[in-house]
Amino acid sequence: MAMKRLLFVLAAIGLSVSLSAQAPLWDLAKDKIPAALNHGVVQAADGSVTVGGENYFGIPPSAFPDQQNFTVQVTVTFPELTDGTTMHVLLKQKKDGEDTGLGLTFLNFPTIQAHRPIINGMHIGDKRLKLQPNIPYAFTVAVRKGSPTYYLNEAPTGQYFVLLLPNDEPMWVGKRLFPREKPFTSAKITALKVYGPDFAYKSPKEKPTAEPRGGIAGKGWMVDAPTVVDPKRPKLLFYGDSISGGYRGHLLPALEGKVYAYHWSGFVGGINPKVDELIKQGASVADFDLVFFNNGLHSLSWTPEKATDQQIIDTTRAIVRGFKAGAPKAKLFWIATTPHTARRTEPGKPVTALGDKNPIVLRINRLAEQVMKEEGVEIIDMYTPLAARLDLASGDEYHWTGPAYKLIADAIVAKTNEALKGK
Repeated sequence: MAMKRLLFVLAAIGLSVSLSAQAPLWDLAKDKIPAALNHGVVQAADGSVTVGGENYFGIPPSAFPDQQNFTVQVTVTFPELTDGTTMHVLLKQKKDGEDTGLGLTFLNFPTIQAHRPIINGMHIGDKRLKLQPNIPYAFTVAVRKGSPTYYLNEAPTGQYFVLLLPNDEPMWVGKRLFPREKPFTSAKITALKVYGPDFAYKSPKEKPTAEPRGGIAGKGWMVDAPTVVDPKRPKLLFYGDSISGGYRGHLLPALEGKVYAYHWSGFVGGINPKVDELIKQGASVADFDLVFFNNGLHSLSWTPEKATDQQIIDTTRAIVRGFKAGAPKAKLFWIATTPHTARRTEPGKPVTALGDKNPIVLRINRLAEQVMKEEGVEIIDMYTPLAARLDLASGDEYHWTGPAYKLIADAIVAKTNEALKGK
């Protein structure tokens, strides 16, 4: 009897310790917002808080004793949505440009609705999301050994292979970051909990994989990267704008198990002959064997009135030199910019004409080809085959359908196989 009582006591102690380890360090439903961190908000009886406009609050820094290991869970609802607005639901950062901490931002613009992670001051990749009023969005941000992973409704939306840099800031909720940004009118925070290092978040929607992908980020760049388990497997980097996002879905499966493929979704939109240092940083994340790159249709602002031939040549050469410096042993391939097409005139009808900005594409390709020949970079011409297949255009002037993206992916795979033959 005494032994049973002892076992019961020990079990109770164990349960108590377990529950204590799982208890949040800060809970909006139970903890009051410190007056010094309250900027015009009011807690409802259920603990919920409405932020928006100039009203926001902060979670005290004491809720983050270990900034390499913590979990934040927040549920947010938007009673109304206004075009052209931004809402930083989570922001552990003092000001724009500060290279520490993390955040979670919502964007509601006519051209894009999305949520976006902020890591060490970097606004990383828009995650498209069709925002609807009065629909709860439950986010979890789990920081494990300094690397953050974001979840929406328990589904992982992004894992980042980057060490989160600590700061002594509160975690702000609803605070404006940029002076000129227009905040959401309102956002209702119905749940908000912060857990410490003893809390191990596990998502039932997260499928274990031997080679999970994640992001490696720096100031002004982020590279989507695989987990390297075989150091002898060749490594490939492909760089480009949303066109690269289109062919990515065909390219990654085609290379799986043969080549580690890294994806850098980026572009140089303005004339910048000193961009080589930024390119070098992103190209240095791995010991690459191959690099495929294109600056894309974001260069359509390079009209003769705004950019001379020499300026385009200098910027293009800086991009090439950046890849050479960051990936010195890699063979480089430049992919010619795809055509600018006319808009689809009627639903269901194919595109039949090039767009009014296509002469700019031809100019950029001509000048880029000159640079590539001078720099010894092999050219993959994806302009010519797609100009002959306008029926594969998406109809929005810039993008393409799946078969066109497969053509680009197939060309990259063919060049990859050729370059790595015998390795």
